[in-house]
Amino acid sequence: MTEPTWGDTVRIKLSAKPEQRPGVFASVCGLRQVETEVQAQQLGYPVGTTLYLVEYGDGVAVEVPSAIIELMEGDESN
Repeated sequence: MTEPTWGDTVRIKLSAKPEQRPGVFASVCGLRQVETEVQAQQLGYPVGTTLYLVEYGDGVAVEVPSAIIELMEGDESN
């Protein structure tokens, strides 16, 4: 599977926390890596985790870890 990138449509996995909106579609607006132990402690994710900034249809944007999103089939634009 191709990793999501800017502009891709993703779905939040059903195993996500309620505030991450399980089952909802979103658009990728940005991404970054957790690079240091300080970031890992602040964000609550291990070093090396890819975090995606996703925007929901209502305009709300949140940062979520790669483990809870899935690229929608047919949206592999790269």
